[in-house]
Amino acid sequence: MNQPLLVTIVVVGWAALSLRLYFLYRGRTGPATVWICGSVAAIALAITLQISFVRAAVDSVTTLNTAGTISNCATLVAAVGAQCAFLHMVKPRDAAAAAGRSRLRWTAGAVVLILALFTTTPSNYVEKLANMEKAVQTPVVSAAAYVFVASLAVLAVGIMITAWSYRLIADRFSLRYGLLSFVLGALCSFAYAVLRFAGMLTYQLDVEVAWLRGNLLGQLFGFTIVLVLIGILLPAVGARLGLDHLARWWRINRWYRDLYPLWKVLHDEFPGLALDVPAGRNADFRRPEHALYRRIIEIWDGRLQLRPHLDPSAVPGDSAAEATLIADAVRRRRNGVAPSDGHAAPDNRPDDQDAELDWLIAVSRALPR
Repeated sequence: MNQPLLVTIVVVGWAALSLRLYFLYRGRTGPATVWICGSVAAIALAITLQISFVRAAVDSVTTLNTAGTISNCATLVAAVGAQCAFLHMVKPRDAAAAAGRSRLRWTAGAVVLILALFTTTPSNYVEKLANMEKAVQTPVVSAAAYVFVASLAVLAVGIMITAWSYRLIADRFSLRYGLLSFVLGALCSFAYAVLRFAGMLTYQLDVEVAWLRGNLLGQLFGFTIVLVLIGILLPAVGARLGLDHLARWWRINRWYRDLYPLWKVLHDEFPGLALDVPAGRNADFRRPEHALYRRIIEIWDGRLQLRPHLDPSAVPGDSAAEATLIADAVRRRRNGVAPSDGHAAPDNRPDDQDAELDWLIAVSRALPR
């Protein structure tokens, strides 16, 4: 990977850790926050050890590829830490702790095995260094590397499952999309593990597959780190940057505008419905929920005032029938047809608020243009 870019990612990683530690200091000490802090610390260490001069400095005082091996172990620690965090977000505390312990034991065993194999079995790291500048590079092949990629693939699948499960119940825009970034990062990590395994295997079988030995693995590594850091930072800063409010306004404003045709038909007939006529078609940015609620109330008030002019023979129907009924009542009123006793055509109002909103939007869309 491009070294200046890697240094930038390292700086962002340590900044993300500082931000998470600040939250921890401010009292957000739930198990999920603690695990996220540990995961960020491990991934910051892992990417720091990938910087060329850091790797060279560590290897110069130890043995070749010590930095890479520690980076691999830290990556596994980061992955299991993230998975434990998500488990605490989607499961009860005791169940999350039990599930987390099994994953921790499994990952600890993988780390111990990697370190043992690194110190007792050979690798081709010297050949890797000799071909660093070539377009077709030599993959690091060792027993420890095989254990690492297999463990990473398993943990990546676990992260995808738990992060996606939490995303389905997340209630904030920045949290949902931060978790989506985590899922995509885990997917890239899984692809990295699979392709690195394939690269090592084809090398040992003396099969030339150039694209497995080019820049693809480095790019996947970079995508993984960037997506994971976005997943860490976005939920933390989204609310402070106003992203959650903007997303909420955007969603509510879409419903507000969908209701406009129905609201306008009724408001044109009964201008007194709205005490404060909106200046435009968009909901108030500061209080979009209030604007939507007021529009719904005004629609039902208008429907109530229009009720005496509804066709007495009409029966409740679907949204299209309701739209036709309202349009016909407006014509009857404008044509001077005498009002009925007001007992025809009940308003068919759903009890559930979400169903009520869906119903009114469907009626609004079905109105004759």
